[in-house]
Amino acid sequence: MSLVSHFNGLYYAGREKFTVQFSVSTHGLIEFELGERERVAIALQGTVLELIGDPGVTLQISWSGHDGRHALLCGEPEIFDKLLSLNIPPPAREHISELQARQHGRLKGERHRVPVYLALIAAFFVGAYFTLHYSAPLIADMIPYEWEQKIGAMAFENYQVGKKTVSDKTVTDAVDAIIKRIDQFDGADIEYQVAVVDADMINAFAFPGGYVVVTTGLIENADNPEQVAGVLAHELTHVLQRHSMRKLVRQAGMGVLIGIVFGDVSALSQLIELSAQLDSLSFDRDQERSADDGAIEIMTAAGLSPRHLAAFFEKIQKADELTGNIPELFQTHPLTDERSKRVSAAAEPEQVFQFDLDWELVKQAI
Repeated sequence: MSLVSHFNGLYYAGREKFTVQFSVSTHGLIEFELGERERVAIALQGTVLELIGDPGVTLQISWSGHDGRHALLCGEPEIFDKLLSLNIPPPAREHISELQARQHGRLKGERHRVPVYLALIAAFFVGAYFTLHYSAPLIADMIPYEWEQKIGAMAFENYQVGKKTVSDKTVTDAVDAIIKRIDQFDGADIEYQVAVVDADMINAFAFPGGYVVVTTGLIENADNPEQVAGVLAHELTHVLQRHSMRKLVRQAGMGVLIGIVFGDVSALSQLIELSAQLDSLSFDRDQERSADDGAIEIMTAAGLSPRHLAAFFEKIQKADELTGNIPELFQTHPLTDERSKRVSAAAEPEQVFQFDLDWELVKQAI
């Protein structure tokens, strides 16, 4: 009874390809089944053996039949041990030994190259990350303001889908008065558009291009309009310093960055698609610190004490500690003790301004 070994391989019959399990008998007969009925048997003596592929470690056993060329491919190194155990002529044995040595050398070389490949891949991704990280601010600043307005308008429109906006003039006029005061002292030529959204969450944010969202939850939890002004001054600073655009550019990836550099309008379409994520983007510590500084500068120029913003931070932080629920505002704008202390320590304005608003009436209107 002959001993048989089994190997996995790919069988090519012309252009057709089949995954097979084949055996090599001690008499040099290669056999495998195709489906349930057809069985292929070919003598090793009538075949040609060679290494193929890249890096050349796959054994190809090929032969010609009446219906064309056939080939059986096997990548298992053990196939050579089986072939060398057969009773075959010396020339054939020498050829198989040579192929085995060549395969062994290439496999060994591949094992040594794997760490190099991994290092090159890692270097590529690290390089891409740093390129994206450090070039995003520069490239974001290259985006035309018309693009920024379109991105912000789309994000502003998408955010309001399915949400109820407040139209009561007592509320909208109060928010408009706050925005107009900030607009006078923010140093930017932007015409802000504001929507007050009926939502319990304590939040406010500004999209690129000057599109502002204020939630009723923010108004209800603010002790006075000056606190809301502080939050909005912070949010608008993010827009003025293009923090949102920088985050968006980083998320877009290298392809869009290249498109922006060369003025490819398709890059705008991709940025607009990503704009739906703008309301949930988090800012890093440097950006938050910079937005705090911008808010302090705007508030001081507008005659509003920065301590109103600090007081609001402290109030919401205490509520968070009591309930364990992180306010929406702090989920995307993490508050640290250092930030709170810096705002509290800011200089007071020389001339104090107070909004002529009945804040309790505004809350009741909500």
